[in-house]
Amino acid sequence: MLHTKPDHILRSFSQYELNRFDKFMPGATSDDKLNLCWGYIRTFYKERIPEALDKENIWKVAHGKKKYVPLRYARLLSDLTRILERFLVMEYAYGRDTDRSLALLNIYNSRGISSCIEPLIKNADDSVNKNTFRDAGFYHSRYLIDEQQNTFIENLDRRDSEKHLSQTMQSLDTYYIIQKLKFYASSLHYQKFLNIPSQLHFMGDVLRFAESKVFDEVPLVKIYLAIIYTLEEKDGDANFDRLRELLSRHIHLFPTQEAEQLYAFAINYCIRMINKGDLTYVQKIFILYKQQLKDGLLTHTGSLSPWEFKNIVTTALRAKELKWAADFIKDYAPHISDRDRENAYTFNMARYAFAAKKYDQVLELLGTVDYDDVFYQLDAKTTLMKTYYELGEYQPLQSLKESFRILLSRKKLISDTQRSVYGNFVRYTLKLFRADVKDQKKIAALKLEIEKTRQIADKGWIMEKLTELSA
Repeated sequence: MLHTKPDHILRSFSQYELNRFDKFMPGATSDDKLNLCWGYIRTFYKERIPEALDKENIWKVAHGKKKYVPLRYARLLSDLTRILERFLVMEYAYGRDTDRSLALLNIYNSRGISSCIEPLIKNADDSVNKNTFRDAGFYHSRYLIDEQQNTFIENLDRRDSEKHLSQTMQSLDTYYIIQKLKFYASSLHYQKFLNIPSQLHFMGDVLRFAESKVFDEVPLVKIYLAIIYTLEEKDGDANFDRLRELLSRHIHLFPTQEAEQLYAFAINYCIRMINKGDLTYVQKIFILYKQQLKDGLLTHTGSLSPWEFKNIVTTALRAKELKWAADFIKDYAPHISDRDRENAYTFNMARYAFAAKKYDQVLELLGTVDYDDVFYQLDAKTTLMKTYYELGEYQPLQSLKESFRILLSRKKLISDTQRSVYGNFVRYTLKLFRADVKDQKKIAALKLEIEKTRQIADKGWIMEKLTELSA
């Protein structure tokens, strides 16, 4: 039973759902073997001890003393799975007024039961409009209701009636445009750091349509347009400022998970600008992160992504908020999944130690980090290189340069942009290390060169070290 499909489904059930399924099961099948099987295994799941189940006992409950036949046992579990899935579908539909109404509308329209449809359309309308969210799901439900209303009118076959086609098409257009913009934004985002090609058709037409007055009252369209234009780096900072203003004004219109994703686009723009050397975005991104934490947007699932965790720590350290960063690491590490928690905690404590100039602790902590992920490798090597620079350790710096070069050349998932960003960091760190402070003319030329170079990882630190050489 363990590690089978019904086992995975039942493990996800709450006690309430297990009790509901208990009542559902007898009417769902007349197969005595299935009912006996459920009667036996249900206690194990209600008491949260499914590991104590074994297939031999399940077989005996269902088939008595008959010889065990693997195929029949598999069929028993397959039949149980079908009933579990039917239960899940019914629970899903009956737990959502709109979905239940839409299912009934479809059934009544297909059966021609017109007398039941009009009040049901009103109920579905009321149910959708009660929802305060205006995400893609709202417009999808709006379209499905309009489609059923149009079908109802068409079935009446009255030439003088308004067919509801215009409203149906408007709802469909809105849902389609939102989804198209959403996936285009995601595609542009991933192209920034992963070498993954993508091809999306008709985007020029979609963008022009999305900019039209048709969608003036649809905030999500305006938000995704601003996101796309920041990803395309159109009109400088104007679109970022517009995006931030739109999020501030309309974020309450979206479910928590989507609100978090929308903020993520704004934060990623800040990160890109910081990597290009515009340090004014450090405070902007720090404010965005603190607002999300205050609103619970980053921990709404019960856990915090290790990458989000790292980005927040990085931002706090760059904003010189060292105490805030240390408190955040300790307070929010428990929100990271068990699998990633120790690695994330150790790695980020190493970065905090570097900011606090505790360089021996940096080397000790980074020596215990698991480097399975390429982006941990990149950031760890960057921190190590900065540490060796601060300690004046030339030989380790040279060795690290070579291992950095190998990593950047061999990992296919690293985009060309990332190769340039980290490659420039290595190059300029070594130039700074070798610079002769007596030759201020060469240092001034190096400063000019670095300022003109847009793609450098941790450019703020590079500029800080350059300033020290110029003093």
